[in-house]
Amino acid sequence: MFGIACLILVILPILFQLIVGSKTIFFKNSTKLKFGKISLISFISQIIFSIAAIYIANYNLSKYFDEHPNSTRCGMPFFGVLMSIIFFIIVLCILILLQFFIKILKERKKS
Repeated sequence: MFGIACLILVILPILFQLIVGSKTIFFKNSTKLKFGKISLISFISQIIFSIAAIYIANYNLSKYFDEHPNSTRCGMPFFGVLMSIIFFIIVLCILILLQFFIKILKERKKS
C-alpha cells in the first residue's frame, strides 16, 4: 500500500534543495528566502521525512508478516531503508555544499 511512499518522502527534500536552491543562486529576485534558510528547511525536512519513511517501512513490514505468517522474518528490507536514508542525507549535504561553493564563486566573480 505504501510501497513507494518511503522513496518519495526521502527524495522530496533533495528535489526542493535542488530546485529552490538553484533559483536562489542564479535568480536573485525569484524567491524571498535566503540560501541558508532554504538549506535549513531542506535539511530539517529530510530528517522529519526520514523518520516518517522509517515508520511507513515498519508498517509495511509488519503488515506483510501479518498477511504471511509462515514466511521467514527478515530485517534486511528495513536495513535497506535505513541505508538509503543515510545515503540520501549524505547526498543532500553534498548538494548543499556544492551549491554553497557555487554561490561563493559567483559572488567573487561579481566583485
